[in-house]
Amino acid sequence: MATMMETNCLCCGKPIERLRYFPRQLLTADDMRAEQEYVREKLRRHNRYLHGWGVVCGCAVEPVANVKSWRVRVCPGYAVGPQGDEIWISDCVEVDLKSGAKDQPCSVRWPCPPVGEMPPDRDGRITAYIALRYAECFSRPVRVHPAGCGCDEMGCEYSRVLDSFEIKVLWQLPQSHIDAKNDDTHWCDTFKKLTPAEQRGHAFPTPPCPRCESDPWVVLATVIISTKENVPTSVLPEHISYVDRRVLLATQRVQVATMCLP
Repeated sequence: MATMMETNCLCCGKPIERLRYFPRQLLTADDMRAEQEYVREKLRRHNRYLHGWGVVCGCAVEPVANVKSWRVRVCPGYAVGPQGDEIWISDCVEVDLKSGAKDQPCSVRWPCPPVGEMPPDRDGRITAYIALRYAECFSRPVRVHPAGCGCDEMGCEYSRVLDSFEIKVLWQLPQSHIDAKNDDTHWCDTFKKLTPAEQRGHAFPTPPCPRCESDPWVVLATVIISTKENVPTSVLPEHISYVDRRVLLATQRVQVATMCLP
């Protein structure tokens, strides 16, 4: 794991390019995609470096009432992923701790860890993490005319890309959360070592740039599953906690909190 000093000069991504338009220019689908990617990458970088990442609002996790199974419900909300992607949940999604969430708009098998298998219990309990990531998929297929003059039948192409999400049950805390906790602790310790005069003056150090995260997951809640005998057959409110959730305060919330200070 890199130290804070080693991450000071690290920035994610390569320099990005935008299109330069000129008269009689021939534009292709690749050019249009490059234009979209430029705007998307600028937004991701803005989110990561200026705001950070985490749950902004909503995304509550609650038990499914009157259901005899280990199921929870993820409520609507808004989050920003570790890579700067906006994630919007518009409707409630039910998640089974054993089989995951079904019928998600863009549910695709994610091959990277730390999904893994259910670990053996420790002290009669197993910890599960309800996590969210940005996902996208194609939508709205349309007919495409053949390029030539033959009599071949017309094919189909998807005309839209749907910005969506995927909710999954993880059995390990994502590395992005571990790194963020370590960085926050180091930054707080650095600040506390300064004198009051140094904290008010220019001795306050400039924060390092965020590390490059390959892990896309945002933990919404932690669920403790008991494996002892005579355990409940469904998830109860006391099984769910937000101890591992990373909260991203919106500017409006920070302004309100500042006005409430004495």
